[in-house]
Amino acid sequence: MKKTIMGVLMVVSALTLGAEKGKTEPAIPDLEAQMEKADKIESYKAKKDSAWHKTEYNKVLKYLKKKK
Repeated sequence: MKKTIMGVLMVVSALTLGAEKGKTEPAIPDLEAQMEKADKIESYKAKKDSAWHKTEYNKVLKYLKKKK
């Protein structure tokens, strides 16, 4: 029984390892999207002098930089 279970597990693992995975093409950077993101960040940095609390400003700026 133990040998049968081990055999089945080995066959299943061999099939999953041998399965052809879909080839992913590297994403071409979209210059327009990058420029739009940079514009959003710069426009937000210009608002730093407004009445926002500094920690809120830093949280939103961190979010804008991380967001794709």
